[in-house]
Amino acid sequence: MTTLLPEVKAEAPAIRQAEPMLVAMRDPATDRFAVDWAAHRAASLNAPLTLLHAIADPSLMPPGISYGDEVIAGRAMINREAERVTHRYPCLRVGTYLHCGDVVEALLGLSASAPMIVVGADRKDPASGEFKGSVAVQVALNSSTPVVVVPPGQVHLPVTGENPGGVVVGVDGSEVSHAALTRAAEEAHLITTSLTVVTALGASPERMAVGASTMLLEVRERYPHLSVSWIVDDLRTPAQALALYGAGSDLLVIGRHGSGARSAMSLGSVTHTLLLEPPCPTLVVTRREPEPRVGATPQGQA
Repeated sequence: MTTLLPEVKAEAPAIRQAEPMLVAMRDPATDRFAVDWAAHRAASLNAPLTLLHAIADPSLMPPGISYGDEVIAGRAMINREAERVTHRYPCLRVGTYLHCGDVVEALLGLSASAPMIVVGADRKDPASGEFKGSVAVQVALNSSTPVVVVPPGQVHLPVTGENPGGVVVGVDGSEVSHAALTRAAEEAHLITTSLTVVTALGASPERMAVGASTMLLEVRERYPHLSVSWIVDDLRTPAQALALYGAGSDLLVIGRHGSGARSAMSLGSVTHTLLLEPPCPTLVVTRREPEPRVGATPQGQA
């Protein structure tokens, strides 16, 4: 006797929704470059994007200011920015998040799940030349996900296949710079551009040169078709060399702290200097390993 068993239909595996990239917008005039950079990247990777805006805690509001009006104005501003981004990238999934409180706390609280945080560079007072706040530095120091700091001014938005500036990475032979090199090679491969590795010789040139060359061999094996150049600069400090070669590049990749850092819980002096005045969009590699890229082949500008 043959027994027919009911047909078992295989259930399609659940698709894990990608977590959105985060971009902080303090005001449209200064942070629009960061928003545009983040939107372009998210659209290229077919990833969602969340625009975050924070308004001060009610206890910090000056007397006579209506907190309700501040909330309404903040919500209207971030909604207008979301509409502008959606108009430019119709297929991009854009969300908004209005936070009542400190913007650094908001970003760090969401950094555990976000694949990347994008912020504008900290602003200078035009009269005194002093920096007003330290949002970018604080987020880069404490975030558990990579942080990109975008300078003010016209930012080049790379298109797949272009090679105007490429990706630049600083390598000093440390384990942190190894992670930075790995991430930089991945970024250069992602947008089909070149990779420039910069080593500025310091107190231990032999150790740094040997360590960097070993790392480059690993990159060659993993990305055989990637155009890689190695610059050893013995005339400039690491910060000066990276600022020079990073200017005009698509992306500068640096570790949170290099071989000379006093503590793993502090920013290295080179990283701190570059984040105050980044020469181009600058990615700080943090503790978390790079995550698989969302979507398929990266697309050009929508």
